[in-house]
Amino acid sequence: MQRWRWSWSRSGALVAVAVLFLASGACAQEADENPLAGDPNGEDRGGSDDAAADGSDPVPADDLDALVTGAIDDVEAYWTDTYPEIYGGPLEALVGGYHAYGPDTETPRCGPAPISYQDIAGNAFYCPSEDLIAWDQANLIPQLNETYGALTVGIVFAHEFAHAIQERADVAGRTIDLELQADCYAGSWTSHVADGGSTTFAVTDRELDSSVAGMVAIRDQPGTDENDPRAHGSGFDRISAFQEGYENGPGHCAAYEDAPRRTFDIPFSPSEEASPNRGDFPLDDATSLPCPDDLDERVISGQYDRTTGEARGCGLGSLLEADLNVFYAALFERLGEAWTPIDDLVLVDPLTEEISCGGDTLSGDELRGAAVYCEDENVVVIDGSRLTIELYRIGDFAFGAEIARLWAIAAQAQLGIDAEGEGQSLQADCMTGLYARSIAPEVAVGEPDSILLSISPGDLDEGIQGFIAIGDALADDTGTAFERTDALRTGVVDGLDGCESDYGELA
Repeated sequence: MQRWRWSWSRSGALVAVAVLFLASGACAQEADENPLAGDPNGEDRGGSDDAAADGSDPVPADDLDALVTGAIDDVEAYWTDTYPEIYGGPLEALVGGYHAYGPDTETPRCGPAPISYQDIAGNAFYCPSEDLIAWDQANLIPQLNETYGALTVGIVFAHEFAHAIQERADVAGRTIDLELQADCYAGSWTSHVADGGSTTFAVTDRELDSSVAGMVAIRDQPGTDENDPRAHGSGFDRISAFQEGYENGPGHCAAYEDAPRRTFDIPFSPSEEASPNRGDFPLDDATSLPCPDDLDERVISGQYDRTTGEARGCGLGSLLEADLNVFYAALFERLGEAWTPIDDLVLVDPLTEEISCGGDTLSGDELRGAAVYCEDENVVVIDGSRLTIELYRIGDFAFGAEIARLWAIAAQAQLGIDAEGEGQSLQADCMTGLYARSIAPEVAVGEPDSILLSISPGDLDEGIQGFIAIGDALADDTGTAFERTDALRTGVVDGLDGCESDYGELA
């Protein structure tokens, strides 16, 4: 069968894959929301006006033809130097060259069957039979440039050229492994650019965050099996591979060939498949079947059965509160410490309510967008209207990850760790990843286990989208979305040892 490699992809079937927000095909899934966009009600999601004011927004290029030419020249120059170091021997030029196409131009040839523009609209791809790279200059490139900035266009070409590298080096394997290796190589090229290796591109924190947003947007549909011949990886998987290349260089990416990648392709359970919300837990406590009065005692003693009907009586907030207290009790025991459970998770309405926090009374604008641990009162407080709704609209784990981060800050306070500053906040994100690891269907041996909740397909991507959606306003204190995603990934993939190695000892 003719092999095609589409839109940051290497597919084993004649399937066109959707890129970002251009709908075509069935392999990649466009995001429900563009995480970089404003609120649909006309309000900004946490600070992008400030980002634009200081010039940190991703910058689109004015001349798209020059942008594409610069991307190709940069990627070719990078691999001319890098290929001999990684695979030995000189880099062979593309026999079929490069082809821009659109609805009113001739489509590139790839294999014996003719191709129409409708077959490849909104795509970029590498065709191994013709040894060429082609892209939709009329729709794809303008969309990428305007939505995610010029650097993302460069990353697309770095990914597609990586497939040409795989062809020259005879790299074989599952589709998902080849795709993630191409993402890794794209990350290594981006790091090269960040080090001053390009005359066309520059790398800013905001543009790296845009690359994270783009990879979440073109993730596989949640629940896709990693052995599916069309699988490319979840947003979490793709960002992980990109960041590994960015941090560790092309030699690290080349080692992907030696073993199948560890991916987090969490399947839907039968009950989730049948559920209309496909794994998103209801936010509000159900009124028809209330939680048992002794929920906290049952949780602490390990007697709560998540399979009983009682679990349906609690909304996401109630179960997170109970679950995180269980998780940190187990983690603190492992650290040789005693955990004091958080007394309450308070979803407050800034328009009608006030709350005491640290001896101060907060109300109105002071609570708008608030997400804080009040140490003196031993409660976690979050804006229960706008912020909660914005996060839950992304998905239940966007909300859950923010609550887990606040519990991690409480844990830092109990351990005597100064929770001020970016480094400590990234440690809290890593601990959030550690919690996510503990509620994955296959929990790593030795990790604190949760009792009530479990990760569903797409949840890790939702957490990352939450970082992007509210990240700008908090970036000075929390780190960028790129950095926060890296910290979350460390907790999920490497566990407690990774968090302590990268972000400091917990005890």
